[in-house]
Parts: sequence; structure tokens; C-alpha cells
Amino acid sequence: MDNRLMSEQDLRDVTGLKRPKLQMLWFERHFGVTPVQRADRRIIMTWAAFEALQAKRAGVLPTAETNQRPALVPLRKAA
Repeated sequence: MDNRLMSEQDLRDVTGLKRPKLQMLWFERHFGVTPVQRADRRIIMTWAAFEALQAKRAGVLPTAETNQRPALVPLRKAA
């Protein structure tokens, strides 16, 4: 597990964007998460967290369980 923080250049390379606000929107659009930000709005993310997001998106997490929908039980019979 790689707990190194992603550098500003790493974030640029991954997102293709320079501005932290646009990088944040990219993470929201692609992974559905709002990344943690510093006081100056730059994103703080480890490589391990980024790789976990990619694995979750690809559906290959080793501990990922499929959320099966519970069986539906009718409350009353339809007339």
C-alpha cells in the first residue's frame, strides 16, 4: 500500500487539469467523491486512496460485496 501523498504534478497528470477547483470537480464527476482539501483548496490524496477509487470504479475490490436487493414482500393482495 502506497501512503505517499500525490503531488500537485501527479494530480495534474491524473486529471489533466491545473486548477484545484477543476480537479475537485473531476474527482466528483469520475468517482462520486469530494476529495479532502487543504486551506488553500489544493487536494490532499494518497496514492493508495486513488488506487482504491479506481478499483471500486472497476469493481475489482477484493473486499467488495455485491449489494443484493432484498426480496420484495407484498403487503396486501392486489384487487
